[in-house]
Amino acid sequence: MDVPRSCDVVVIGGGPGGSLGATYLARKGYDVVLLDKEKHPRYRVGESLIPHMWKYLRLGGAEEKILNDGFIKKTGGTVIWNGVIRELVFGQFGFDRPAMHVERDRYDQILFEHAKAQGVRAFEEMTVLGVDLNGGERPSVRFRAAGDDAVGTIACRYVIDASGQNAVIAKQLGVREIDEGFRFMSLWGYFLDSKYVALGGKVHPFKDLNQTPPTTFVCSVDELGEWGWLWHIPLRESTSIGLVVPVEQLQVVKKSDEALEKYFLRKCYEVSYLGRLLEGATYLEGSFHVIRDYSYRTSLYAGPGFYLVGDAAAFVDPLFSVGVVFAMYSAFAASWAVDRSLRRPEIAESNRAIFSRQISGRLEVARALALPRYAKLERPATSLGCPSSSRARWRRS
Repeated sequence: MDVPRSCDVVVIGGGPGGSLGATYLARKGYDVVLLDKEKHPRYRVGESLIPHMWKYLRLGGAEEKILNDGFIKKTGGTVIWNGVIRELVFGQFGFDRPAMHVERDRYDQILFEHAKAQGVRAFEEMTVLGVDLNGGERPSVRFRAAGDDAVGTIACRYVIDASGQNAVIAKQLGVREIDEGFRFMSLWGYFLDSKYVALGGKVHPFKDLNQTPPTTFVCSVDELGEWGWLWHIPLRESTSIGLVVPVEQLQVVKKSDEALEKYFLRKCYEVSYLGRLLEGATYLEGSFHVIRDYSYRTSLYAGPGFYLVGDAAAFVDPLFSVGVVFAMYSAFAASWAVDRSLRRPEIAESNRAIFSRQISGRLEVARALALPRYAKLERPATSLGCPSSSRARWRRS
């Protein structure tokens, strides 16, 4: 199937935000074309998902497909911050579906294929080169298929940019900037047979995952520098482990001539709690990743003819596992605004304003909770919703 010359809405990016945004609009009867730069399944980090996701999956009709795929169900979070151990139990908040640890390549593929099943005309390996916004009057998207020098163009009535950190429109307009409050780098990789933490602080062997659900384990790490921390996320076959390190620490590593991967592995085993979880575990060679200055904001979330969704709009910090849920929420909000604007063009400006207020407000809350300066309050885990009086015990199975 060839990319058509025109449609109602072009969605850039086939992650959770792009696939769900396209799905919402297709289910309303619009002609939607989805262009993804890569081919599914493709790797993404961000495997810890909180139960708020089910609302947006349900609205898109994808709830049961995700529930039935066998992803690891998690019961909550175990947080050790400034030496205090706290727990968050999602079941205490009335959620009727579990939080999950997911392999993002599979999770994203399910949503991408679901979008196609809902009538979205979806194309992979299509690099978007730019968007001609035309002041909102019949914008067009320029793209190139992999292995083809020819440039194609598709005209539409609206563009939803869900291109992730590629941030096609934000970069084109020059409205994206690094968030100076979060000058960090993330280092992460994957391990086989790592122990994990369940509710009550009890440590289990990896083979127990299907019988005893895990928690997401998060811990502050003074050895990584001010506001350094780690994550530990058990998946079906491996465990995702990451270190979040202030960029100042990168200078220390550079001066020592130690390779970043070697530094990452050394720190994983040196940190007391994490080192215990990794006893007997095996590092997956070739699984090391690094990203610097991952937090950024834009000064514009919508404009005539376009909306920015998920990471294409902003990314705050991975501490609260809200990235995917924010992508889903913003996709739903953008589809709501586009639908209203197509049916009643005279209120398009008002719809953009409502969308922008909602997006900026949620981002500011997430940013305020995660800002490093709040470490002085010694309340990061409480901000996660953990009972401030609870203290879990750390036990071996």
